[in-house]
Amino acid sequence: MNRKVVFIFTIALLAVFSFGVFAQQYSYDYETMKKEEYFAELQKWQKREADAKAAIAQEESKLAQTEEQLSATQAEIENTWNEIYAMLDTDKSGYNDMVDQASALENDLNSFVGLSPEEIYSRSDELETYKNRLNELRKDKRSLGPDPYKILSRVEGLIQEAVKKGEPAAAGKYTVARGDYLWKISKMPEIYGDPYAWIRIYSANREQIGDNPDLIYPNRIFDIPRMPGRNEHWVARGESLASIAGSTGNAFSWQRIYEANKELIGEDANMIFPHMILKMPAN
Repeated sequence: MNRKVVFIFTIALLAVFSFGVFAQQYSYDYETMKKEEYFAELQKWQKREADAKAAIAQEESKLAQTEEQLSATQAEIENTWNEIYAMLDTDKSGYNDMVDQASALENDLNSFVGLSPEEIYSRSDELETYKNRLNELRKDKRSLGPDPYKILSRVEGLIQEAVKKGEPAAAGKYTVARGDYLWKISKMPEIYGDPYAWIRIYSANREQIGDNPDLIYPNRIFDIPRMPGRNEHWVARGESLASIAGSTGNAFSWQRIYEANKELIGEDANMIFPHMILKMPAN
């Protein structure tokens, strides 16, 4: 049912409803009603019917005009888009294909930017792939369309954000400021975004810091490791020296790992913590 039919049906329904209400309010005794009274009432009802029909006709005319305007506007919009497609040497299907490609790249980058600086740094090749995808899409004339252009502009911003977020990781250095402590440094979004990873910084800079991780000095330049180096193991939650040794194929070699890291671990070989950086003895 189109809008015109619905509209007319609604007006008619209101008219019937109004008639019913009016009829309830005005009851007649036709046995005693005089002929003149009957014709007078009949003329009233005929006028009401004519007025209702005129109102319906007026509203129908307004509706027709509105539909004509809407149809003209839609045709104008369609013509404008056809002109855009022609300028871009494509059609609606090709244009939508470019929008889909640009949106897919934006979605991928939104996920990528949500990674930690360390992960972004370790996946720098993937970031280069995103840059190449953007460059390839930019070469396509369809990318100049209003929708792809806006999406790819956001993509470019996301790439810049990812590069900036990964810069501290790429540099791998941090200069200690007054009031800093390892927990605070580790919590910084551009470092690890995790205060519990402070021991990673301590492990990597123990020669500078010494035995007391709570005592650090301004202007010291700390290494900020972003991925395990050669012959290193980063302790994960729930690991023990035995399980780490077992991952190398020899569970009994845990003592060698302990001896190589005794200064960091301490006297109790069972006391190792997540984020510790252990030196792995060569086989």
